[in-house]
Amino acid sequence: MMKMRVVIGLLCLLLAAPLHAGIMAAGTRVIYPQGHREVSLMLANTNKYPVVVQSWVDNGEGDPEFSGAPFVVLPAVFRLSPGQRQGLRIIYNQDKLPQDRESVFWLNLYEIPPLTDKQSRHSRLTLAMNTQLKLFWRPKAISSTLEDVVSQLTFRLVHDSAGWAIAVNNPTPLNISFTSITLVNGTDEHITRSQMDMMTRSFSEKHYPLETANTPLKAGKIRYRYLNENGASIEKMVPLNR
Repeated sequence: MMKMRVVIGLLCLLLAAPLHAGIMAAGTRVIYPQGHREVSLMLANTNKYPVVVQSWVDNGEGDPEFSGAPFVVLPAVFRLSPGQRQGLRIIYNQDKLPQDRESVFWLNLYEIPPLTDKQSRHSRLTLAMNTQLKLFWRPKAISSTLEDVVSQLTFRLVHDSAGWAIAVNNPTPLNISFTSITLVNGTDEHITRSQMDMMTRSFSEKHYPLETANTPLKAGKIRYRYLNENGASIEKMVPLNR
């Protein structure tokens, strides 16, 4: 799953500007198998203007000064003309990571539009886009794919001070990202609230609050969509655990 953030610069005059990332990556996620010297990702500039791109890996903070991630991205800063492509090299620095599960990081693609001579003479609003893609480091000990392990997920209906939620338990070594989770009983459906990051980490449980304030049915099925190895959304229907 990708996240996109808008960073607001000089706030003096609002200019109409479309809020979408112009730098497009060849995938929505990156899987880095242990033992590979590096992995690559192709980018393309779909804007009608050149941009400067800064790239780095962090834990999701979107902070280019973060230095705790065990990856180096080359080139770290580069310019892309309209329609131009650029390959990124992601290199693991061999810092120790858990061997029994995937580790998750975020690849940041921060694009800065140009400042024209006309704009530089007037106050303006500068918008810079930061697109984040998940980067999964996968140990050699894990031979299973997401398609192999999703059948091990369990879904329960839980209630706490915040209301009703679907608890997803992931007993597998892989991290599983959802695009939607819905409690279904005939024509009655209760969907979970949309979140910026709907990922249940390996060997953990996460609660996804339901949109409805009413008490949902305690029987039924769960319809969910998750992102597979290629970032495609796959739908599954499974029983709700009691």
